[in-house]
This record gives sequence, structure tokens and C-alpha cells, in this order.
Amino acid sequence: MKMMFTKTALTLAFAAISTFSLPIAAQATTEVQPQQAATPQLDSLQGPEQDALEAEIAAASAPEPMDPGTELMEQVDNWLSGGGAGLAAKAERGDVFLGQGFAVVKASPDSRDWADHRIMAYKEALMSAQSEFIQWEGIRARAETVSRFFDAREDRSQMPTFEPEELQNTSKLAELLDKVLAVAGGKLDEQLRELGIDPEEFQAAPAEKRALLFENSINEKIAVSARASLTGLVPVKTFEAHDADGNHAIAVVVVASDKMRQFVHDMKSSRGDMAPDPKRASPVPLREQFAADKQALIKEFGIRKMFDENGYPVLISFGQSGTGYTGSDFSQKMDARKGAFLYAQADAYANFAYLLNSTGTAELETTRASRKTTEGIATLEKGGAVQSEESRMELVKRINNEIAARGSISDLPGTRQLLRWTAKHPQYGNEINGVVYIWHPVAEQSARDMRNFTPQRASQDRAEQVRESSSGSAGTSQSRDLMSADDF
Repeated sequence: MKMMFTKTALTLAFAAISTFSLPIAAQATTEVQPQQAATPQLDSLQGPEQDALEAEIAAASAPEPMDPGTELMEQVDNWLSGGGAGLAAKAERGDVFLGQGFAVVKASPDSRDWADHRIMAYKEALMSAQSEFIQWEGIRARAETVSRFFDAREDRSQMPTFEPEELQNTSKLAELLDKVLAVAGGKLDEQLRELGIDPEEFQAAPAEKRALLFENSINEKIAVSARASLTGLVPVKTFEAHDADGNHAIAVVVVASDKMRQFVHDMKSSRGDMAPDPKRASPVPLREQFAADKQALIKEFGIRKMFDENGYPVLISFGQSGTGYTGSDFSQKMDARKGAFLYAQADAYANFAYLLNSTGTAELETTRASRKTTEGIATLEKGGAVQSEESRMELVKRINNEIAARGSISDLPGTRQLLRWTAKHPQYGNEINGVVYIWHPVAEQSARDMRNFTPQRASQDRAEQVRESSSGSAGTSQSRDLMSADDF
């Protein structure tokens, strides 16, 4: 196509030059000629040439493939400039810590376990963000750099050699091996091929010795470690991006603040005695809010602090898991779904442990070495030992990064399942099962009252009065309050 354009442009240029010496009528005729000449060139493209031209046009007009990782970073940046601008401003002032973590879903969407791989990618992204916070609170670092220059190329005594007895023993061993190979060569060749070794190369590989003659290198080792409390660290936002091939990546934004840690402390020590804030009351009951859009729950992970319709502060914990079963057997599907709900329940409870009492550690070790070396080589052949040199340039890199988070709670009354849901992933149809759990201060008080309930013995003359004035025990009424929607 470029060649056609060039020819047409040259024709137009020559036509323009010729107009300076032609009459006006001739000029008009000359200007039309390039257009008339171009038409046969386009029409003459047939068969393979036409197909090649169409393929070139299609390739030029095709959009560039999307990079989910880059797209995620743009999403996070846009959110920090939009809906998360308030948090970003507080982070800039140092009032809160704001961290980010990214991870890739390791399986493709056609995998039966893709939904669980996606959940684990969220956890990996969360831990990456947690490591930023752990290191932000304080690190311990060790670094060591070693530069070495060694040159013994002019010292021939450094070249490796074979001793006379080695030459003699090697000769006898070679004779023995030749006899063994003559007897069992075919079987040995077959076993070598099974190990991925070419029998000819094995037989041709002579014995050799090596010695370092020259080295010009620099090595650096760095070790960074940190430990911090993760109590009060909250994942406030998750993002997800995927390309046309089904490659998925997930990002998590976490926030930690003194205010949130104070809330966690007050919550654990209050025994459920927390006052509501009517100004923060939710206009819609939380269960209705989540049940209205189950597809949106697929994107929710972790734990959040929210307020119910009465203004009470509550903790909302999300858990989910893939069914994994894709067959048509109803019994197996129900068993798989039951297991998925149990995994989701465990995730929801784990979120409470991580928020209320957890610690994290981060360990990072890196090694980099740039080396230029020369080795002396002594190779044993039938005629004796042959000496040679081999030079090599290499860059060696190694990294080991480990992040760990451990949470535990010993007594947390007042948690219950707010909602159980099942939904299909909108892109691929993978079934995901999830739960929403809630901790409520009023529910904690009710649970504690019921747990500590002790029946009282009434006197004989008041037994009838007690039976007439009460339809049940205090524990029973407490239980009904726990399950009532009026408390949430």
C-alpha cells in the first residue's frame, strides 16, 4: 500500500511541474490523469495481493491489546482523584496510611477452580498492601556489597592438570566402560533417552577439570524485614481488570488510622455498650441493601465498618467461594455448594480476626551479581590431557519475598449471618457462593445476656404470679431480640 501511495504521489508531483509550461486547458487535462492512473492500480489487486492489503488494513485498525495491570493502576489513580480523594488527602497530610496491592489470577476462566483462584488473588493483593503498611511502621535492613578482581591467566601453574595415576586409572576405566557398553549398550541408550540425555553425547563426553583463572565481579545482598500490628487495617476498595484473553488482575486499597484503631479498641472493651449516631444512619436496612444486587457482592471482599438504619456502628464481613462442580449430578452440585458456603463462612470469620487482633511480618531478600570470568579447562582425551580456556559473562539475580499475617480472636459474641447468596460471574458464568456476616453491638449484648443467663427459683406463693405475668424466660426474649430486624 505504501508503494502505491508513493507512485501516485510521484505522478502528481510530475503533473504539477508540467503545468508551468502548459496552457490552462492542458493543465486541467493533466491534473485528471493521476486519478485515472490510480484507479487501474487499485482495481488490479486480485487474489493474494488483495488479501494481503486487507490484512494490513485490519492489522492497522485493530486496537492495541489491553494490559490488565496497567488498567488497574489507572483505575486506582482515577479513584484516588475521585471517590477516594478525601482519603488520598488525609494520606498526604499523614493522618492515615493508604496502601495498594496488586495480584494476578493464576488460572484461566475455563478452569473449574477459577473462582477460588480469583479469591486467592484478592488475598495476595491484600497481603501486598499489608506489607507496605508493615514496612511503613518500621524496617530492619542489612546490605552487603562485594567487589572482586582476580587475574591468574598469566600463571600457567593455575591451569588444571591430570596426575599420571589419574590418566592410568581413567584409561583402565574407559576400557571397562567400553566392555560394559558393548554388552548392554542398547539398554543403556534407552535409559539415557528416557532421562533426556543423548547417548552419543554421553559417550563422547570426556572427563575434565576446571579452575578459575580470572574474575571481575560485583555482588550485592540486601535483606529487609519488618513486623507490625495489622489491627485496624481495613480494605476499603477493590478493583478488577481483565483482557480479551481472560487474564485477570486484582488491586486492593487499604487504610489504617488511629481513629479506626480506637474504634476497634472501644468495640472490644465495650461489651456491646456503644451509642448510635443518628446522623450516620443508613437510609436502607443493610440486608435489603446487599440483597438488592447480588452481582455486586461478587466484587466485595474483606471487612467494612458501616452504620445500620438506627445509626449503630457495625462490622460487615464478606466471604465467598467457587462451587467448582460443573457436572449435572444434582447431589454432587449441592455437596459442592455446601462446601463452598463453609469456605465462605470461614473467610468471613477470618476477616474479624484480622481486623480485631492481628500481626504481620514481611521478609525481603535480594541478591544480584554481575560477573565476568575465565576458567581453565583440562579435558582428558585418548591422547592425553588437552588444556583450554572458557570465558563467560553473566548476571545472577535471586529474590525471596515472604509476607505473613496472623489473626486471632478468643471471644466475639454478636456475629451472625446477614445474607447468603449465589450468583454467576457476569463474564464467564462460574458459580460463586458467598455470605455476608455482621457484628452488631446490640446483638453482642443480647448474646452475652443469653450466654450468662441463669434461671431464678421463684417462691411457692409467687409461682402462679410468675406464670401469669411472663410467657417465657429472659433468655428467650433476648433470643428473639437477637433475630429481630428491628435491631439492625
